[in-house]
Formats: sequence, C-alpha cells, structure tokens
Amino acid sequence: MTSFSLDALRDRASRGARRTARAASVPVLMAIQPLIPATKRRTYTWSTPTASEVVANYTRGLVLFGRPGARRVKFEWRSFPMRAVMTKQTARVPKRLRGIQRRGELEVRFDQDFEAIIRACQEGRAGWMWITPALIDVYRELRSLGFVSTVGTYRDGQLVGGLWGIGIGGAFGLMSMFHRENHAGSLAMAALVNAVLTEGRWSVIDVGAMTANFARYGATEIPVAEFCELLHSSAG
Repeated sequence: MTSFSLDALRDRASRGARRTARAASVPVLMAIQPLIPATKRRTYTWSTPTASEVVANYTRGLVLFGRPGARRVKFEWRSFPMRAVMTKQTARVPKRLRGIQRRGELEVRFDQDFEAIIRACQEGRAGWMWITPALIDVYRELRSLGFVSTVGTYRDGQLVGGLWGIGIGGAFGLMSMFHRENHAGSLAMAALVNAVLTEGRWSVIDVGAMTANFARYGATEIPVAEFCELLHSSAG
C-alpha cells in the first residue's frame, strides 16, 4: 500500500484548486473544504479531479461520482451525513457464507483484473450509472499510485464476481461490486472482511450507505465526522 502524508495531499489539492479557480468562472469544490457537510449533498466540478484531490477529499467524507451523459460537468462530489463501516471489532462473515467458503469452489484473488472488475460493475445496471468512462480514467490513475484495490472471485480461471474500492492507509472504501453467479459477490465481500479480521491489511471497511446485506457483515452506522476521524487514525 502506498504511504502518504495527508498534509502533503491537502497542499497539492489546494494548489490544484487555486489553478482551477483561476481557469473557470464557476465555484469548484476541491479538497480544502473547511467543514464536513452535515447533510447529504452534491457539488459539481467542472474539472477532472487529480488523484491527490480524490484521496484528500475522501478523508473529508466526500466521494467522487461520474455523471452519465454530461457534456461538460462530468463529475460530482457527494457527501452523506452517516457512513456504514466495519472494523475488526464488528466485522464478521455470515455463518451460512462461511460454509460456502469452506467448500472452496471459487478462487479469490486480490488486486488483479482491475479493468475487468470495474467494467463488470457497469453491466446490467438499470437507470443511473455513475461509473462513467471519465470516472474509470480517474480511478485508473489512483490505482497506478496504489490507492485502489480489488477482490475478484473466479471459477476455472473465469471472473464471476468481485468488488473494487479506494484504499487509504488501513481503510478500504467499497465503491461497487458485482456477481455473475450465486454467492460470487458475497464471497468477494467475505474475503475482504477476512482481510480485516485476520490479515491486518486493512482495519476499516467503509461501505457507504447502510443496507440489510452489509449489516450481515457487521456494518454499523456512524456520523461522517466520526468516520473521518476513523480514517485519520487508520492512516497512522
């Protein structure tokens, strides 16, 4: 995992924000947000965010989304008042899934096939699709710097499920997941949880919004300010 300094990232992001402000006549939200928003909100950005801006903003509770069909404003930052997280103290693999894991029918691989996994997350989605080509380009750059990780599940060498997300220090922020057969996505999630419980690679999993499915894995909701403190402590 790439090491980094939050202060250095913010300095770089601040310089980028100043350059953007001079080039555009509209306000752009960048990494130096003075306060963490207390409510769910969206802020559009006219420029393509840099890797340092995405990382620094994420530590402030902001997540970058693509805007499908947009001609000029191709990205937006989203903030949420609450975040669902799993830690070593809360994370667990559901009992039924542990039995499926023991059967060993699917192979699990970390940090392989990024392109295939992120594009598979675009498949079969009805309605709004936020994983746009422009967004993939941004996260491809983050991956080249070591800030994106993947978990894939394979049957006979063929990708059948997986997930990807942003990795910062000891925190993993789940961005999207998919499956092409039963339990393929769940086994990827279980492998991610096991990485927290036994391997020590990560100490926090951020799954964004709480769902009944994530609750099965031990996710609990915390305020965004507490989430940001958790990110900073995991990066130490």
